[in-house]
Amino acid sequence: MKKILVTGGTGLVGKYLKKILPDANYVSSKDYNLLVQDDVKIMFKKLKPEIVIHLAARVGGVHHNIIEPVKYFEENIIMNTLLIRESFNNNVKKFLSLLSSCIYPDNVNFYPIKETYLFDGAPHSDLFSYSYSKRSMAIQIEAYRKKYKSNFSYLIPCNLYGEFDKFDEIQGHFLGALINKILIAKKNDQKFIQLFGDGTPLRQFMHAKDLALVIKEVINKDIKESFNVGNNENYSILKIAKLALSICEAENLEIKFDKSKPNGQMRKDIDLSRMNSLLPNFKPTLLRDGIREVYNRLEKNE
Repeated sequence: MKKILVTGGTGLVGKYLKKILPDANYVSSKDYNLLVQDDVKIMFKKLKPEIVIHLAARVGGVHHNIIEPVKYFEENIIMNTLLIRESFNNNVKKFLSLLSSCIYPDNVNFYPIKETYLFDGAPHSDLFSYSYSKRSMAIQIEAYRKKYKSNFSYLIPCNLYGEFDKFDEIQGHFLGALINKILIAKKNDQKFIQLFGDGTPLRQFMHAKDLALVIKEVINKDIKESFNVGNNENYSILKIAKLALSICEAENLEIKFDKSKPNGQMRKDIDLSRMNSLLPNFKPTLLRDGIREVYNRLEKNE
């Protein structure tokens, strides 16, 4: 088996990937600082990977992106550049990384959004720094492919959730934070939960374990294309919140929206035709089933 290096090995996707690719080397910030060139060089020299799956990133919710734009831009630009460059310098046979659907233009003429629309306009202002750092990685990967014929590629997933998420309304993903809010409200006999914005934006959510399965397939089949990854279910924030309340047996809770907080991008559903063509047997977890699974795990852990 080829030597595989996975950065962000203790993150949301990394923990699921470890269950299905157990023989890879999973590293985190406790092992190497990916913002330091010498650390990255040492990591490659020691582990000698033939395949690199780059999952590490500075990620967080809309609010945290707004208050920390420098961190989201600089840290992602630095670690992505170091990982791509050292992968090339060490003759890595395959490099695969993750972008995000939030990097697509804020306004497009047609939905769902195809991969070819990536540079057709500016991303949403609330995620500007993060979005451009990830767009830059797409440009960097394509530059290596064009000049050196490198087998480097990326996946563009929709919003993610899972049991290993950060359950925090500032630094976490929306769905994980929502489920956690419901759990806390039930335990404390609260009357309502409060969410940011007005509930109208549309979102696709994919279970992180499904993304891990896609990554494994890309590696095993040596798929060289870059493509969108997601779930066809595309619902408003309000509908998702009501669905979660129903599944978590908390329909008595009122949903209140703090309209002083940002909505984020109003719509960003992605086209999955390329994914379906490359992975015709892939069936993502239904949102209803995924919410139930995460809630049950959270409740049990509490």
